[in-house]
Amino acid sequence: MIAEAVTHRDLAFRVEFLHAPTEIYALAARWTALERLNVDHDAPFFQSHAWISHLAAARTGDEGYRQFVAAVWRGGEIRCIWPLALFRRQGAWIAASLDAPYGQFAGALFAAKHDAPQCIAAVIEALRTTADGLQIEAVTRGSVLHAALTTCGAATVETAQAVIVDLRPFASIKEFAQTVNAKTRKNMRNLTNRLNRAHRIEHVVTFDAEATTPILRQTYDARVAWLHKNGRTSAAFRDPGFRPAVEGLTKAPGLELLGLSLQAGEAVVASQWGFAHGGRYYAYMSAMNDVFHEFSPGRLHLGMVIEFCFEHGLKVLELMPPAADYKLAWSEQTKDLDTLLLHFTLKGRAVLGFANVVMPAARRLSRSLPEGLRRRLVRRLNRD
Repeated sequence: MIAEAVTHRDLAFRVEFLHAPTEIYALAARWTALERLNVDHDAPFFQSHAWISHLAAARTGDEGYRQFVAAVWRGGEIRCIWPLALFRRQGAWIAASLDAPYGQFAGALFAAKHDAPQCIAAVIEALRTTADGLQIEAVTRGSVLHAALTTCGAATVETAQAVIVDLRPFASIKEFAQTVNAKTRKNMRNLTNRLNRAHRIEHVVTFDAEATTPILRQTYDARVAWLHKNGRTSAAFRDPGFRPAVEGLTKAPGLELLGLSLQAGEAVVASQWGFAHGGRYYAYMSAMNDVFHEFSPGRLHLGMVIEFCFEHGLKVLELMPPAADYKLAWSEQTKDLDTLLLHFTLKGRAVLGFANVVMPAARRLSRSLPEGLRRRLVRRLNRD
């Protein structure tokens, strides 16, 4: 489909909306050039050309989805790429990050910080003619996009936290370990020794994309089982396109997949997989085997993952939200991720209000239900 061009009232900026994956491919060189500038925030994997182009192709044919990647030009120079899409929600079209709800950190690519607010304002003005509202989740507080959206009147309605392990200040992994609580270090040593005595353990790490397929599938299945067992729900796992998108990652060009599995013989104690990008490891999905609960498998395995990353030059680990205890045991450094809203129509106001006021209240109420009833209700929402 041919992109639509919309001129902002400041005639220096022109907004193009890219509606087909082929248009994303055509911008590859300019896209990756903006990636290298890294203006918005310091963990931009989920705005990378490799990630966005894979998901754009995977989502083709979804009737409730319309690709709406914004490219902002000044003359013949591209100043901003904001990977967006329109999603159909209760009869309204809501603009959101193209990778929602799969992505973990929202963002945009900018040529420079000084004109980023004008770029975002131009896109929002253009969206008003098509969308009913805008909801961007997981915007890093303090980022350029966050500031620009706030300037445009976006309101923060929810905040989550993500844990970061920053190994850059340390000359060795032992030096980093000294920053971890002494009691935690002692507990981890004891748990490791007990696990070694009870089982023949091995930490298996896979770099090859095709070879990561078993870890991706096993971790996905274990995560679904955990959601069902604990009466939890997840927007990504409820989406029928999520599993095909995940399994397609092994064949997506330009992605560096990393699979890590702690095994006791044939049994998986804990596993996780993610992406290596720009010297960082993005820990995308993890799972633990309840059979090994007494050994704190998630916490134990994360320590091994941290050590592996240090040894292989991945000096920052992005552990994603939520800021779970097993992550905080290794690092207390966190960043705030805000959900920001703008409504353009009365329909958008109603839909976004329901999604961000009524539904959170319903979730809080559900926590007061008897556990068995709550689990049955949530299982009806979740999909295999």
